[in-house]
Amino acid sequence: MQVNINGKMEDISAMLVGAERYALGRRTYIVQWTCEFIKNNLHLITNKDKQVIIRDIESPISYGDECDKECWIKLLEILKKEGQTDEKIRNTRKSV
Repeated sequence: MQVNINGKMEDISAMLVGAERYALGRRTYIVQWTCEFIKNNLHLITNKDKQVIIRDIESPISYGDECDKECWIKLLEILKKEGQTDEKIRNTRKSV
């Protein structure tokens, strides 16, 4: 099912940062759900907001439980890898 959302890309990206910040440190189902949603929708997050999420995950007050920490660390690895890919693409475009 296709979903239409009213708002700018920056608005959607900011809402995903808000979801991440709400879930980080929680000890409920919302952690896995949020990590999965962000992972599956990286195309909706601006590069600036990806860096914000990376910074948040790298220095949280708490990850929650150990299983929650695993979700956050996996998402962190994905975001960093995505950032490296984005950087390579930008460098390739600059050299062309």
